[in-house]
Amino acid sequence: MTAGRWPGCGATRLLVRIVGFYGFLLLTLSLGAPALAATAASGHARDAPRYTNRLIHSADPYLLLHAHNPVDWYPWGPEAIEKARREHKPIFVSIGYSTCYWCHVAERTLYSDPDIAKLMNRWFINIKVDREQRPDLDQIYMLATEILTSHGGWPNNVFLTPDLKPFFAGSYFPPTDDSFGRPGFPSVLRMVHEQWTDHRKEVLAKANRVYQIMQQVGVPGASAPAPVRPLAWVQQARRAFETRFDWKYGGLPNGPAQAKFARAPILELWLADARVTRNQKALGMLRGTLDAMALGGIHDALGGGFHRYSTERTWSVPHFEKMLYDNAQLLDVYTRAFQLTGDPLYRAMALDIGGYLQRDMSAPGGGFYTAQDAEVHGVEGSSYVWTRSQIDAALGKTAAKRFFTVYELTPMPDPTREQQLNGLVPGVLRVRLPLAKTLKDAGYPAVMPMLTALRPERDKLFAIRERRAQPFTDRKIVVALNGLAITAYAHAAGVLREPVYLQLASRAATRIWDIAYSPKTRSLKHEIFDGRAHTDAFLDDYALLGNGFLSLYEATHQARWRTHAQTMADIILERFLRPDGGLATVPTEKDLLIPPEDTGDNTYPSGTSATVALLQGLSASSTGNPRYAEAAAKIIRHVSGQVAKDPGQWGSLVAFLALHPQTRAETVAENAPAPQKAPSKGFHVPDSADHVHASATAGITAGQDEITVTLRIDPGYHVNANPASFDYLVPTAVRFDGLTPSRVVYPNPVRITPAFATEGLNVYEGTAHITSVFPAGTLKPAGTVHGDVRVQACNEQVCLPPATLPLTVPAARAN
Repeated sequence: MTAGRWPGCGATRLLVRIVGFYGFLLLTLSLGAPALAATAASGHARDAPRYTNRLIHSADPYLLLHAHNPVDWYPWGPEAIEKARREHKPIFVSIGYSTCYWCHVAERTLYSDPDIAKLMNRWFINIKVDREQRPDLDQIYMLATEILTSHGGWPNNVFLTPDLKPFFAGSYFPPTDDSFGRPGFPSVLRMVHEQWTDHRKEVLAKANRVYQIMQQVGVPGASAPAPVRPLAWVQQARRAFETRFDWKYGGLPNGPAQAKFARAPILELWLADARVTRNQKALGMLRGTLDAMALGGIHDALGGGFHRYSTERTWSVPHFEKMLYDNAQLLDVYTRAFQLTGDPLYRAMALDIGGYLQRDMSAPGGGFYTAQDAEVHGVEGSSYVWTRSQIDAALGKTAAKRFFTVYELTPMPDPTREQQLNGLVPGVLRVRLPLAKTLKDAGYPAVMPMLTALRPERDKLFAIRERRAQPFTDRKIVVALNGLAITAYAHAAGVLREPVYLQLASRAATRIWDIAYSPKTRSLKHEIFDGRAHTDAFLDDYALLGNGFLSLYEATHQARWRTHAQTMADIILERFLRPDGGLATVPTEKDLLIPPEDTGDNTYPSGTSATVALLQGLSASSTGNPRYAEAAAKIIRHVSGQVAKDPGQWGSLVAFLALHPQTRAETVAENAPAPQKAPSKGFHVPDSADHVHASATAGITAGQDEITVTLRIDPGYHVNANPASFDYLVPTAVRFDGLTPSRVVYPNPVRITPAFATEGLNVYEGTAHITSVFPAGTLKPAGTVHGDVRVQACNEQVCLPPATLPLTVPAARAN
């Protein structure tokens, strides 16, 4: 099943390349209703509920939102389907999710209206679906909507025959006919009812044509295996992206009025490309996008984390919902970008996201919530936006003037006339563009010192903002998405030296294992809500959670995590792997019109890509079981034909294959393609390890044990002291496997004043000694201790990427 295939509430995605003639044909055979555009509607306060329907018994926030509609809603299941077949009624299935803005508008303006509900109840069997609870249904019927209308988004409203074949679809329908001639929802209901009653033969014929196209598009036949050439795929994808990349504002696409999404799998691919091939265009696309997002309005400059997408080209005005899957992946991407480049902005962004998820999206017992809404009281973004006068009042005129040399307010679209006349148009905070002029006007040589200087003002504004009404949080814990978060936190814990991140990852993994996994049935559930697990898990739940377990094993070396990862992998091989190497994406295909298939990595890694990573990771972790590597190779061969056609659509998979030389060598040899040109062995990207050299000795005294690490720093270079002078700098830090010192004595720093930090920095130069003190008896005389020291080397002009220098401490000797 393709993960998050159609991003964005109300977003569009054309199927021209896939559907082609079929889409045109069906449009000409449509029932006569034009594409219906969404129109905004404001919410209102509710009285005590007058109605209660069967959704009150559901265990899902989005379904519960509709439990007091006068609509006779059913959850998806045999009861509703059998009733439709028994009564020969069409099915109206409405698919959305709890933090979708237009889904809320539809709930208020359509499904809460008793007159509209009467029509729905009289003529249709009405089913409400949460796309996050049933991603399989979401994928199937979004494909239908794209075939029928050439666009898609949420809410996704589809009319089905009793045998589940779609014949009419749309997104948000306004409650009444509008002045542009677009029919309101009551008119749509009457039209569909009349067509079903008076022209059923034509409707059924159309439904069959849609079904046939869905089979051709949604269930692609087995492609002939292609040579598995990850580096060639990386190059092929890069060339395709270069033509679509926005070289002025970063990201994809480059159109002037098109929405922009983070698209983490593509960022992941550019990261791998830059790391493995050292290609400067790949690095440019990566950095151009990460920088633009970090400084734009899509980033919550006050509360941290990233919004769902930008509504325009410059990343300034977002759609305000926040999703776990975006932020978990961006935590990992910014962490890895910091590893690659040493850019302190990326470290700051990773910490920013990690802090946001910990504060606002962490469940008390462990695990991470799914999303936060875009609206409050029916007004999108109202908790996030500001006016200039509000900031002046909060900070004072002088501080506000300084603040606005760096930040600006991008006006929200469609302000009221009163707001315009009074100069009170709300806006979204972002760093001013162009950046070079902002740095010059503010008097800073680089971005991070400038942002750090304004942290007190941002903290003050955030404290004020927290007193406003806050967006709704969807508190279900989706297993696949938590797998993404566990992986990101486990990795970031070591890179960023944040032990609490490892605790967050471990608590989430433990809770999911304890509640969502059943040892008795050897099966996993898809989500946890109100302390109970629900819905059988999908392929991506097993695979992404398995990768989370494996990341915890790599971070802690605790065997239980590897054992849990093996359990997930074993179940996948037993229940999802097909003889030809393909993977089923659902635990059962009962009551599904077509079997959902993975067709790429879209919003996050597909179950197929995550499975390959899990199996190869287990194969490399000394399990001694060759079947994992063999199964991974089989899956890769099966999907290779699809990947070769469009490697950019499989960003996560191609990135993984490119980053793992053993996988590259095995698959290339097996498929016998032409040899790939390797990077020159003489090519080397400098990093801190080139200029900092570490050694260590151990000593045992009567009162304590000690390990002394000696750093020898090349002339002209220095490393940051511990603590570092600024929170965006990487401090020098030591660590030892399995040992926690009672204290670490760092040397007295040298104070320097380089051109890029005129306020001065504390550093170490020349030779520096770091002593870690342990309780007496900790170090065994015959034992060897392993550890590392984290450093970042800089000179007067440049800071190199940080390096982790390994330490092997010989057996301790008594002094």
